[in-house]
Formats: sequence, C-alpha cells, structure tokens
Amino acid sequence: MRARGSAVVGQCVEQRIDRASACANLVVIDAIADAKEATETHLYARLCDLTNMDLRLVCYDLTSTYFEGSTRPSVRFPSRAFGYSRDHRGDRPQIVIGLLCTSDGIPIAHHVFAGNTNDAATLGEVLADLSDRFAVGRICVVADRGMISVANVEVVADSGFDHIFATRLHRDAACAEALQAADGDDTVWVEVPEAHSRAAEVTLGDQTRAVVVESDARVERDTARTAELVANTETKLLALEQRVRDGRLKDPAKIGRAAQRILGSSGAARLFDLEIGEGQFTYHYDQDAHDYEKLLAGRYVLSTSLTPTQASAAQILTAYRQLLNVESRFRVLKDFLHLRPVRHWTEQRVRGHVAVCVYAAVIETLINKALVAADIRDPDIGDQHLTAARALRELDRIRHINLTAAGRDIALTTRPNPAQQQILAALNIDTNTWNKATIT
Repeated sequence: MRARGSAVVGQCVEQRIDRASACANLVVIDAIADAKEATETHLYARLCDLTNMDLRLVCYDLTSTYFEGSTRPSVRFPSRAFGYSRDHRGDRPQIVIGLLCTSDGIPIAHHVFAGNTNDAATLGEVLADLSDRFAVGRICVVADRGMISVANVEVVADSGFDHIFATRLHRDAACAEALQAADGDDTVWVEVPEAHSRAAEVTLGDQTRAVVVESDARVERDTARTAELVANTETKLLALEQRVRDGRLKDPAKIGRAAQRILGSSGAARLFDLEIGEGQFTYHYDQDAHDYEKLLAGRYVLSTSLTPTQASAAQILTAYRQLLNVESRFRVLKDFLHLRPVRHWTEQRVRGHVAVCVYAAVIETLINKALVAADIRDPDIGDQHLTAARALRELDRIRHINLTAAGRDIALTTRPNPAQQQILAALNIDTNTWNKATIT
C-alpha cells in the first residue's frame, strides 16, 4: 500500500511539474508575441552585420494554416476564419501568414492576417511596416499574381519602391496584350538557362514594361493538360446531351444545374458555350477562348517598373524566380518546423507560435547558407548540398553522457564522426573541449 501510495504521490508531483512547465511555456509564448516587432527589428540589424544581407530585392508571399476542433467563431481568436486554403482544407477555419524574405530566402518579417483576408489587401500594410521599421532605401518588391492590382501598383510606387509582379493568366487585359505582342515573328527571345526558359520584353499600350516567359516543357505540359480537361468535360457534356435528347431531362433549370455541375469542377468551363431550352441542350467550343489558351500555353507574364538599364528581361525573370525561396520557407515551416498542428486557441498565443516558427526558419536558412558555403554535399544525392534538416539529424546523434564511478561524476561528449565534424566546422562551432571529460 505504501509503495502504491508513493507512486500516486509521485505521479501527482510529476503532473504538477508538467503543468508548471506548460504554464511557463505559455507565458513565454505571450512574451514572444508581444515582442514580435522589436525582435524582428533586432534580428534584421544582426543579420545585416552577420550576412552582409542584400535588401535591394524583397520577396513577399502568403500561405495559410488551418485549425482542427471547433469551427465556430471565437471572441478570443477573431482572426480564425474560413477563407481560401492553400492546404486544400476549405472545411477548416484558418489564418493567413504573410512572409517577407530577402532574395536568398532569409525571412525578415512576418504578418498574421484573418483567415478570410484577400491576398491583394495585405500588401499595403506590409510595405508600410517595411518602410517604418527597417529604414530601407529604394528596393524592388517581388510578388506573385495574387498581389497584382492597380491599387497595389500605386501603393508600391507611393512607397518609393519598384516592383516585379506576375499578372493573372485569365481575364487580365495586360496579360493578353503582352502575349499578343510577343507572338510576332520579330520578337526577340533571350534564353535564361538557369530558369530553363526564355524571356521576351514587350511594352504595353500604357507604356508598362512586361516580360513574357515561356519554355518548351511548359508548352508541352499545358497543351496536354488542356486537351485532357477538354476531353473529360466533353465526355460528360455528351452524356448530358444524350439524357436531354432521350427526354429524361426537360426542365431548363434542371438542365442548367446539371451542366453547371459538370463545368464547375472541370477546369475548362471557359472553353465551352452552352445553349439551353425546354428539352434542349447543345454545347460548342468558344473559339476565342481556345485560341487564347493556345497563345497562353507554356507562358506567363511579368509586369515591372524597372527600366531596361536597371534590369534586363533575363534579370527580371531571375528575380521573380526568387519567390521559390519563400515557397521553400513555407514548406520548412509546415513540414520541418511543425507549424501545424497549432495547439493554441487564443489570438495572442497563435501569433506567438507563428513567430517562434518563423524565427526557427531564420536559423534554418542560415544553416543552409553555411552548408552551401562550405560545399557540404548530401552523401546520397551528390548534386545537392546537405540540407539543414539532415544536418541537424546527423548532429542529433552526438550524445552528452554523465557517468558515476568510484564516487566521482564524469561528464563527456561522444566524439563527432567525420560528417559531423564537417557540419560543426561549417557552423563555426568550437568543439575543442568536447574531447575532454569533466570529472567532479
């Protein structure tokens, strides 16, 4: 009975310690959220000293992260809301996270927005914050097609910045005009080998400078994908046409709903025109839409305020591709640093959790840069450098051991293997004392 009672007391003590630790962690999370702006400003100053950081080009993009549990609105967490989900979880409430990075992918600031925030609506706030807190000079802002709008172009210009924006591919007059302009025989295309693409510069009617980008691989991919979507959609439309012809479906409203169900998820609705009447249904191709799809295949358009003397068409494309570094940070946040699942349910603590993950992503990026600078290769993929994730897994095998012998306490560290020594040297970690045991 005593042993059993002691075990129960021990469990209670452990639970109290765990609860105390959890409470302490939550206090820290709150403090991190409160100090977010000061921390980012301090990190920026230190990174400028440590990495000779180049902020002539900044990349901005957005992601979202969703929440399990209740889907009802919460006064303690007003930013949790339904919106467009990058994780394909439109059934879950979420927040939107904006990340501002240098051209080589170092995060310098992040912003948390309500889950139903429109992408384009975030840019003004982010640029104002960038100007106020980081005292930057004239820089170029790179953003994807979700950011482009007349208002945002004006916001960037009013902030004294330049821009490189991808245009929307459909229902965008500037994109259509640029594609038409680049379709002539006299268009000068410049090969950009590092992007596996070629680029052509055109000037639009309003004097906007645009760069059209294309690649043979994307042409083949887009053409095949469009043909597949059209074939699948046409098969379903033919079946609907047969149902109407057989008299099984006569009501125009019901025919219209059936057609909408087909086109709504087809990815090819813009390519078809429908005629619906009492007991009648026919479809045909929208030839203008098909012609535009052929023109668009394998291409996209970049709009920029940079002049040709500031950046060539190839340099514009290379700068735009730096957004891949932001996308890489998003993958790191979600997969390696476990941004999700979020185990907090209040606004303040969720913001603190996001901040911790972003600061960890800064460290991950610096580790990657150090590994590349030291030219440490992945032993299994020789043409790639070792990643921070794999380097940390390798270092995690090093152990600090405590022994007791003859009444003396001995502390020692396992000897790093050659791979670990390479990583530690790249990170400038002094291991001279590791080979010596400490005896007390």
